[in-house]
Amino acid sequence: MKPAPVTLPSHCAQRVDPEFAARIVGAGGMALLAEPLLGLIASRECPGHVLLETLDRVPEWVKSGRVIVSGFHSPLEQQVLRSVLRRQGRVVKVLARGTGDYRPTAEEREPLAAGRMLVITACPPEMRRITRETALARNRLILDLASEIVVPYLASGSPLATLIAQAERAAR
Repeated sequence: MKPAPVTLPSHCAQRVDPEFAARIVGAGGMALLAEPLLGLIASRECPGHVLLETLDRVPEWVKSGRVIVSGFHSPLEQQVLRSVLRRQGRVVKVLARGTGDYRPTAEEREPLAAGRMLVITACPPEMRRITRETALARNRLILDLASEIVVPYLASGSPLATLIAQAERAAR
């Protein structure tokens, strides 16, 4: 995967810190960023019924042409990614690490080549491990890029819960 600098569309650029935006690189369907993005963020652990309820919504999202932006890191998010890609949907995957050793999975290769998937990051290529700081920065970027947010499950008192609360206060 050969990442290139990403130029955010104006509707996204106005919500992302300019210094942070200047570091974003990506590969795949760059045009996806011009679409209204549906942000998906969920805590790592969630009840099974929440996972099933969320997966039930995927066909509707794909049928309506929604582009889903997420880290696709938590188990729920990973299941949504698989479901969207199987249905020929469109996604923007935001990494919390660099692209230096990132290898698209077999199920990601065709959507990347076809422009139905974009992988982006603001981390340097040599950064191989996800840290709490990079995970929070990734989630902040997802919140900034999305025109609508879906949070199927949020663990009480988690760093993600704090980030979501801050984003909601800032939006008021």
